Amino acid sequence: MKKKFAKLSKTQQARVEAEYHRMKPQDFDEIMSSATPRSPNVVRLPNRLVEELKTFAERQGKSEYQSIVKTWIKERLRQEAR
Repeated sequence: MKKKFAKLSKTQQARVEAEYHRMKPQDFDEIMSSATPRSPNVVRLPNRLVEELKTFAERQGKSEYQSIVKTWIKERLRQEAR
């Protein structure tokens, strides 16, 4: 189903839940095997560190600090992989 579950009406949610509970395990496995794997893309940082990162990003002319952090992580992973 393309719509997000939370956006469905209560009746539609109940219908989707009922379909889910009627599924056979092999049907569920089939659906899940075609699902896109996802991983959390959230890293919790202390507020003070986030503020420092935002300030640094502004000084570097970047609109968001996340891009700088991603670059640093990639660079460190490359270094550690050697």
